[in-house]
Amino acid sequence: MQVMKQKLFITLFILSLIGPPVSFVLVKDFIDTQNYENRTLASFPRLAWDNFEQIPGEFEEFLNDHAPYKNFFVNLNTRLETKLFGAASVAPVTIGTDNWLFYTVDVQGEDALSDYQHVNLYTIEQQEEIAGKIQAVAEGMEEQSIRFFVFEAPNKESIYGKYMPKSIHVYGQKSRLDAIIPELQKKGLPVYNLADSLREYAEDYQLYCKYDTHWNMVGAFLASQQIAEAVFGNHVPLEEVTIQPGAEISGDMASMLNMASEFNDDISYSIEGYLPEVLVEKEEPAEHEGISVFHSNAENEHTLLVIGDSFSEALTSYLPKLYQTAVFSTFKSYTPELFSWYDVDDVIYLNVERNQRYFERIPEVLNGTFAGIAGEEETAGEE
Repeated sequence: MQVMKQKLFITLFILSLIGPPVSFVLVKDFIDTQNYENRTLASFPRLAWDNFEQIPGEFEEFLNDHAPYKNFFVNLNTRLETKLFGAASVAPVTIGTDNWLFYTVDVQGEDALSDYQHVNLYTIEQQEEIAGKIQAVAEGMEEQSIRFFVFEAPNKESIYGKYMPKSIHVYGQKSRLDAIIPELQKKGLPVYNLADSLREYAEDYQLYCKYDTHWNMVGAFLASQQIAEAVFGNHVPLEEVTIQPGAEISGDMASMLNMASEFNDDISYSIEGYLPEVLVEKEEPAEHEGISVFHSNAENEHTLLVIGDSFSEALTSYLPKLYQTAVFSTFKSYTPELFSWYDVDDVIYLNVERNQRYFERIPEVLNGTFAGIAGEEETAGEE
């Protein structure tokens, strides 16, 4: 009897190992196997002697990325944690109250959770180093008669921290951006925190997408008008335009959780009545891949260059109305040749709070030597 129990246990153990992979081969064409992680999944390791030491680690990454029924179990785990604890954290996504999703990524060059908890403040030495780099860039631009501005977009949780799980504590009064930007401004540097305009309206309006990493069109409009105020000394108040609600939507983080069908009741918005006399046309296609170029009948004959991460994308609905030519480039598609290609007059450099590697390395980004850009995998904040 004891021997039979042992054999049964061994048989069940073997089946538990081979059953999922074998059954997955049979059903994979009929279940959800889509990659929701906004990155390229690990490939099978290269089997060669010169790669021998890396094979175990690469195989583990491959196995984790391609585990059978991965999406099903991620979905199940999220549902259970949300039901039992009211919040959950799956990969880089934290589920807060009222199902608000937050991109609390922690990878090289990004640590959004530390941003939220205020535990990664810059040292005095780091502040001085950053200030020196921005000063050098601003002076170099001025020598070419180019105006240069740096804008920092806050992470969603910096504006809507009230929806973050109560178990995640905040230490101290200021984030690293809230602390460093006033110090940079005291030195006369053109650096601005876009949280200033967003916090003013955050209680009365929803400014970020509930299930996505980005701000919505209302938040983007407020950011664009803070930019306009800094660059031109005037702006259009939110009260002077019309906020038009649209269809229900999901978002990139809901997809990461494989729960886009459940988290899909957010509302999209558009802004109507903003400078209606200014007409904007987009080049189709733009002359250079990855670059968006807009032309308008604005009175301002100058050319704008926006260099930024994915948070700059929504600004294409507003900033092109302020220039006759506006050029938008992501960090990934940026090349220093843009300055000569488009005879640039003003530069707006924009990144979201968690992407501080771009804030800390502005000179290297602008001269094209920042190694973190070439071939870099895109995250949700950089798509």
